[in-house]
Amino acid sequence: MTEALQPYSSSVLALGVLGLLYVAQLAIADISGILRKHTPGTPVAGNHDDFLFRAVRAHANTTESIGAVILIAGFAILRGGDPAWVNGAVWLVLACRAAHTLSYYLDLRPLRTVAFAVGIVALVALFALGLQAP
Repeated sequence: MTEALQPYSSSVLALGVLGLLYVAQLAIADISGILRKHTPGTPVAGNHDDFLFRAVRAHANTTESIGAVILIAGFAILRGGDPAWVNGAVWLVLACRAAHTLSYYLDLRPLRTVAFAVGIVALVALFALGLQAP
């Protein structure tokens, strides 16, 4: 890792773990579909009472947010935001995405909402850290 990125190695690791979470979500959704004999490429009908529906939605939610996470984390890192705070914020975002995923799988709607909201606040804080950088 380059010397300039060394203070953010924890953030880089967290982004890698987020990528692994993303792949795990895809595998869980795919395996669930295979077990249910769902035809690939067709929409998953259902509601939140159906695990396959929740697994597909959890993956879709991460798909919708992962770009913002990467862009905002990259912004904060490249602007030279305080490494301790940037690293902490990126790990908080990851923890919130993991909690959101698990609460989606387990159909714990209030926890899912809290995880999503805290994750958004962490992203906004991460952006602010990039703005504050010297």
